[in-house]
Amino acid sequence: MWAVMADLEEKQMVSQLLDVYGALLTDRQRDFLDLHYNEDLSYGEIAEGENISRQAVHDTIHHGKKALFRFEEHLHLLDQPRRQTGAFPDKERIEEELTKLAALLRDDIIYNVKPLRRTVQGILDLLGN
Repeated sequence: MWAVMADLEEKQMVSQLLDVYGALLTDRQRDFLDLHYNEDLSYGEIAEGENISRQAVHDTIHHGKKALFRFEEHLHLLDQPRRQTGAFPDKERIEEELTKLAALLRDDIIYNVKPLRRTVQGILDLLGN
């Protein structure tokens, strides 16, 4: 019973993280996480639909989920008090900054991480962190 509750809590958390940080993932990660956590498809069903191996689905979901938790660890957009009150300062500006961050992360190779750091720091400043 505890395992089922833990699975449901993880599913809910990943779903919420995906709503907030989904734009920062690759399209494939976002799609597979959505199919698995929101549409309740198994790895096998996703693999069959994409004509790839279950292992490829597992790896994509694993890396995407890890990225979501890392984003939350640094940005705290699902921080409990803020989530309950909805008290995000300048929500539109935060969304703009997240979009900018997503564009920076989509570059194949990042030679200069300064813009990335500035954008993350700007988000943190907006959040008062």
